[in-house]
Amino acid sequence: METGATIEGLRPYLIHDERYIVVYFTRHDDPETIHQAQLSADALPDGIRVGDEVIVTWVLNIVAGIRRAAPAD
Repeated sequence: METGATIEGLRPYLIHDERYIVVYFTRHDDPETIHQAQLSADALPDGIRVGDEVIVTWVLNIVAGIRRAAPAD
């Protein structure tokens, strides 16, 4: 399943010199709830920032990936 979302916060951290990021986001269909996912830094788009519009891919109710949303025309 894929849902549109907005990045609300990013918190990087290291585990054994590998960079990970806790991503806080709100889904467009539920803007009152802040969700979080922990992903390796290389699983996120380069230069992702708070306020960016993204597509969140869910598998078995777990975030499997986050990518930039296509720009609106």
